[in-house]
Amino acid sequence: MKRLRPLLAPFAVLAAGGAGLAVFRAACGSRDAMNWLSGHVTRPYKLFWGGVWAHVRFSVAEVLWTALVLACILYVAFAVRAVVQRRGARAVTAVQRVLGAAAIALWVYLGYTLLWGTEFYVTSVEEKMGVSAEPVSVQQLTDVTRLFSEKASELSAYVERDEDGCFTGDKSALLEQSKDVYTALEEEYPFLEAPHRAPKPMAYSRLMSEMQYTGFFFPFTGEANVNVHMPVCFLPVTAAHELSHVRGVAPEQTANFLAILACDTGGIPEFEYSGALFGYLHLSNALYTADPEAWAEIWAALSDGARADLAQNNAYWDQFSSPVTTVANTAYDGFLKSYGQEQGMKSYGDVVDLLVAWYKDEASQ
Repeated sequence: MKRLRPLLAPFAVLAAGGAGLAVFRAACGSRDAMNWLSGHVTRPYKLFWGGVWAHVRFSVAEVLWTALVLACILYVAFAVRAVVQRRGARAVTAVQRVLGAAAIALWVYLGYTLLWGTEFYVTSVEEKMGVSAEPVSVQQLTDVTRLFSEKASELSAYVERDEDGCFTGDKSALLEQSKDVYTALEEEYPFLEAPHRAPKPMAYSRLMSEMQYTGFFFPFTGEANVNVHMPVCFLPVTAAHELSHVRGVAPEQTANFLAILACDTGGIPEFEYSGALFGYLHLSNALYTADPEAWAEIWAALSDGARADLAQNNAYWDQFSSPVTTVANTAYDGFLKSYGQEQGMKSYGDVVDLLVAWYKDEASQ
């Protein structure tokens, strides 16, 4: 029994973390509890630390991820050394180190769950805005796709283009402009109000592209982070997407919807174009399956500039198809499902239904 005493502490920490996670899962069934937790604990925490780290230009989240990787390597190295050195208690030492690692991982996951998972169970944006992702007719889908095609085609003339005809510009300046993209929406929907802070450019952007990630929100530091290695055409709408997460919006389809809506109403030409093109991309992908002939007709009317940007974007992301991408997408798919997003990565498709519900009246005029 004496030889097992070193296992008691890590086991107790692990059990406490498990109990905390169980309590959270039980509380998820109460919308009021989740709204209170988000409004009084998690969102104030994220906004506070987001404000603290807004004073530095680099991503603190990226620093922490780097530190975590190095810490894991050191932990394994010291654990192996400890097991080798303790000849008479190697088995107990090995179990102790494994329990310690599991306890740390569980508490980090618990913290992430509290700070971010909570937002999946609060009153939804759709409820607050009076819009819902309901089944739509092919005609409605066609009309809204055509509307976004026309928007993107018209706006494509108002952005700077390079010698290949592709959208270009200062990425740092675009990120700085993104601070105010939600101004109009905030005036109409005060629940979206948040400090106007720019997303952080990622130093590891190329690595993010390898994993096919365009950005992420890190709840521990309250920072929105954006991949600045990708083509410019979708950088503005990606910034708007990550800034929706700053506003407590967790579901990805809702974040996409709000990003497009913010770009459409933000009054910044580059963002209006990026949002329109992003909306068109989602809508046209759905229309291609529903009605290929209508898709072809709308595609034929799309401006040369918009086509050039879509071609550049496709070529860029096609080069990153690899096992790393598969693992990353599988992991995130499981993460979404663990918070009630039953469609996993397919939940991104719901943005089409939201866009049709929101724009169908404008499209039918």
